Amino acid sequence: MSEHKETHAAHKQHDSGVFEGLSSLRSNLLSVEGAKKVAAWYIDTSEKVANQAIDFEASATKWAKETPLAPIFEAQIKYGKKFVERSASAARSLWRLE
Repeated sequence: MSEHKETHAAHKQHDSGVFEGLSSLRSNLLSVEGAKKVAAWYIDTSEKVANQAIDFEASATKWAKETPLAPIFEAQIKYGKKFVERSASAARSLWRLE
């Protein structure tokens, strides 16, 4: 019976450690600094994904290099990259990350 009590006590201690860890994680994420970290990660990730999509578009439209459509595709890519750069910069400024 004492073995059962020891096991139960160990489980209680482990469970309280888990809850304390979750509580700590939650308080860190709900803090201003935690929110800024999440925002920075989200902005960086979104910027990378958007640039990869634009790079894919550039590689997918290489066939048009010698056609009258080439300037249109080049302009789309150029302005797309500027848009992504400016949007990420504005988001960083709003969150005061820079």
